[in-house]
Amino acid sequence: MRLCYVIHQFFPDCHSGTEQYCLWLAQEAARRGDEVTVLSLHWDHDRDWPPIELIEQPYDGVRVVRLKHWRRINPNDVLRDYENRHLEGWFRAVLDEVRPDAVHFFHLRQLGSNLIPVARAAGARTIVSLTDFWFLCPRFTLLRGDGSLCQGPPDEGAGCVSCMYPELLKALPDATPAALTDSEGARLRALLDRKAVQLRNLAGADAVFAPSQFLLETFVQNGFPRERIALVPYGLAPDRIVAQVVRRPRSPLRLSFCGVLSPWKAPHLLIEAVRTTTADVVLRIHGRVDEPSFRSYIDELQRHAASDPRICFAGPYAHVDAGQVFADTDVLVVPSTWYENTPFVVLEAFAAGVPVIASDLGGLSEVVLDGQNGLLFTAGSVGSLRAAIERLAGDAALYAKLSPRATATVAAGYSRFRSAYARG
Repeated sequence: MRLCYVIHQFFPDCHSGTEQYCLWLAQEAARRGDEVTVLSLHWDHDRDWPPIELIEQPYDGVRVVRLKHWRRINPNDVLRDYENRHLEGWFRAVLDEVRPDAVHFFHLRQLGSNLIPVARAAGARTIVSLTDFWFLCPRFTLLRGDGSLCQGPPDEGAGCVSCMYPELLKALPDATPAALTDSEGARLRALLDRKAVQLRNLAGADAVFAPSQFLLETFVQNGFPRERIALVPYGLAPDRIVAQVVRRPRSPLRLSFCGVLSPWKAPHLLIEAVRTTTADVVLRIHGRVDEPSFRSYIDELQRHAASDPRICFAGPYAHVDAGQVFADTDVLVVPSTWYENTPFVVLEAFAAGVPVIASDLGGLSEVVLDGQNGLLFTAGSVGSLRAAIERLAGDAALYAKLSPRATATVAAGYSRFRSAYARG
């Protein structure tokens, strides 16, 4: 079977959970004798010559075609996020060359959901994996500008104006004509049309999958037909984590944070909880400290943690080192303040036999079962997180009762997807 996987960003430049999942599935496809070409945007959006270009950039045994796209071709930044008509011909060229039986879309930010009907018109089966809330939310996190949680586009998108583009408020229908420029009007129209266009294109796919029940229900609550979406939990690649036999818990209790150091991943909550506890714990923070998008936030994290010798920034780790990282960990802490689906780091911790303390939001509360394989705390609350840490640090019997175990595999997920690829 010939397959095309489409994603907004990919290795070696980008390596978050969506990219990992796409890579693992492509490698699983190869193990089963299927051929996969990954089509991904290239990270360099500001180059201007040539404005669009396709280049080959294989990665880890997978064929990858990178689309270099000069974003200023489409000056409407709001529209460019979800609809890029000028990319359709380039996508067709890839489809003509690959001739896929199925096209699996993992993320379409800056590519455009309009590529879904293009793939269908080419005769391919079309599959969409929802990996976050991008089809609903321009910010993709369902977080408002002030950090509070959102349930979906208010007033069919009109409520997104003040959240995402407050400069367009003057362009709303009650504004005077003199206040409206052509550019502002076009950007506002794109924002107001976004939800309807996105859900229409999504509904045109042959199959849609969500990795968590929470994400599935969020789309249903925002108008997507329940019968058109199915649940396929995330899983790990074979041998992603080789569990080591270690004696846990240790003294001091070894806490770890592993992931992107972003405000919505909320390592600041964990740092504050450790700084203000007298429990016998240490904390290692694994993540890149040179993320340009979060420079000021990370600087503040490091400044805040510097006064506590129990806290250290250990940097990122290669996937081959993940087993050792978790062998050195007694508890993984995931303090996210956005609706996580199922962070792969949680599945890795479970596979290594490490319990998880997590915020009680979204898909996290589906996989972290309080008192069974970890503890849940009230999202955003330093006090609640501190209390959870102190419970595990001070109660060996509670720790011993927790039983984290490996969950689903990427092979099981691929079997579900392959059935969708083949169904005609």
